[in-house]
Amino acid sequence: MDFVKFYSAFEQGDSGEFDELYTRAFRMLCTYLRTTMRADNQDAEDCAQHALVMTLDRIQKGAIREPQKIYSYLLQSAKNRYIRVRYEQRRSNFQEDMEPYSPVEEQVDRLVSQERAEALESCIEGLGEQAREFILFWMENPNVHSEAVARLFDISVNNVWTKRHRLLKKLGDCVRKKLNE
Repeated sequence: MDFVKFYSAFEQGDSGEFDELYTRAFRMLCTYLRTTMRADNQDAEDCAQHALVMTLDRIQKGAIREPQKIYSYLLQSAKNRYIRVRYEQRRSNFQEDMEPYSPVEEQVDRLVSQERAEALESCIEGLGEQAREFILFWMENPNVHSEAVARLFDISVNNVWTKRHRLLKKLGDCVRKKLNE
């Protein structure tokens, strides 16, 4: 993400471009907190929002004059806020201490899993309406009997398995292609 554009859009009051860049920065901070700090979604969103608001306030007051430093400032601010939130949660809930950092392997696994899920979602969206409905039904009901699926979609049991196999192959190829891009 280009934080020079972020800085310029904020300074010049270009709300269209700023809104888009703000959303991207928000998502980037949430991902950072979830993968690096093991933050749950709600805490990640709260801390990312807080970091962005505080950064914009600092820019407005003239405390941040170099746009290239915004990125590191945002990450540090979000991380510090999350540590503070966790400290307050532990203090008020008397829960066991939790190490704030996850191992690097776990961070990579989370990013890969998230990337695969996004690729799968994109591939499913690319299917036709009937195929998408069929595969989403299977994903939501993995233990359903093929006879029930055949009745629901008004096709034969053999067609259920053929259609399912073909869609899974198509989705698998699509996901592999998206991950290799």
